[in-house]
Amino acid sequence: MQEPLRVLILEDRPPDAELILYELKRAGYHVFHSRVDTPEAYLLALKTPLDIILADYSLPQFNAMQALHLLQQSNLDIPFIVVTGTISEEAAVETIKQGAADYLLKDRLGRLAQAVERALHEKQLRDEKRASELALRLSEEKFSKAFRISPDAISLMRFTDGQYIEINEGFSRLTGYTSEEIIGKNGFSFNLWANLDENKRYFQQMRDHGQINNMEGFFKKRDGSLWIGLISARTIEFKNELIIISIIRDITERKRAELELQRAHHDLAEAYEATIEGWSRVLDLRDKETEGHTQRVTEMTLRLARALKVSEDEIIHIRRGALLHDIGKMAIPDHILQKPGPLDESEWKEMRLHPEYAYQMLYPIAYLRPALDIPYSHHEHWDGSGYPRGLKGDEIPLAARIFAIVDVWDALLSNRPYRKGSTVEAVISYIEKHAGTYFDPTLVHSFTDLYRQGVFNDTQIYRMARETGHNLAPIE
Repeated sequence: MQEPLRVLILEDRPPDAELILYELKRAGYHVFHSRVDTPEAYLLALKTPLDIILADYSLPQFNAMQALHLLQQSNLDIPFIVVTGTISEEAAVETIKQGAADYLLKDRLGRLAQAVERALHEKQLRDEKRASELALRLSEEKFSKAFRISPDAISLMRFTDGQYIEINEGFSRLTGYTSEEIIGKNGFSFNLWANLDENKRYFQQMRDHGQINNMEGFFKKRDGSLWIGLISARTIEFKNELIIISIIRDITERKRAELELQRAHHDLAEAYEATIEGWSRVLDLRDKETEGHTQRVTEMTLRLARALKVSEDEIIHIRRGALLHDIGKMAIPDHILQKPGPLDESEWKEMRLHPEYAYQMLYPIAYLRPALDIPYSHHEHWDGSGYPRGLKGDEIPLAARIFAIVDVWDALLSNRPYRKGSTVEAVISYIEKHAGTYFDPTLVHSFTDLYRQGVFNDTQIYRMARETGHNLAPIE
């Protein structure tokens, strides 16, 4: 729906006012109007929102020129059109000079709509120009204030010859150069960049794209000392010249804090890993029969996981889980764990609790929680016959399914007091035979295929195996 046109009519003759309204409505305007014919009523009407004023040139108590002056004294920009019966050419010209948008005779009201439309359009253009000028002035004021008080190094440089035309106090404070030393000089004569490659990359980006955002770089002060800055810059047109405005924020302390935090994280991570490896060695020392087993299965599990394209983030947890896969055996009594012969039924019942013990030991440690898949689930079977939870198929975590194959592989190859280690061919045959029952059949296929390709030849398991008498040559 069209917005109403708010019209103030200065007219002492109601019939003439009706003719004006008729022409506006005929032109399609939805008019909301009021009519006045005295200065007092006119001033009162100016206090209400108005879109346009249509004024007779001469009224009994005042005239259009006086009405124009009152409008200007009120600092209002409202289009003013003179609509009169008779007017001299000189008077008409004078009204235009005094600020009227147009004038027309009452016997020519056919062009009233056109005059109103033009006057409203010109008012819209004036409004837009004022808004633009106000925005520009506010922007300049904000920039000027920010330029002066910013702790960052802000500079204006001519793009064509690289000469500085303005710097702020922050620039002097961060670089050690005064405005007298900088302004009017070419930036290349005292290059602030400490790294030539970074300098080239910066200017190449400015030439190619006209801007750069948050580029880190090393900068040097007047005394030669270095600092780390975060620079953003763009080219702008200023007084018919192309200017580079750049802002460099000092992030030296932030980078130092980040490096210290990274170093602390690294030291903590190393301490974590050393602790985990220490626990695994303690377990190997306690269970003499499986000495070296943890290190061998860990390295082979990682090699297999990487060959299967497991992400490096997951590899971290798989390594920890492999090193701690039998941590639950710390809770198994020595007479069971170190028994030289086969375990009886009650002993096996106790031994099968070690995954539960592992869960109870590791779950309270937040950073080891993601590594629980192997210690808790590596004795689960693909067909659901394993323990402790009887998981089946893909319910078993991938890390545990991978490890289960490697764990059995190393266990069957290893000598025990009550049996001699099997041959490679026999172990391969056993694993393939139980694909789909104990082991994930897809992973079995991948394992045997990778083994035949020699993927594991350079792993630590081969070096250890040779030292303990295992024959792990690839199957022909």
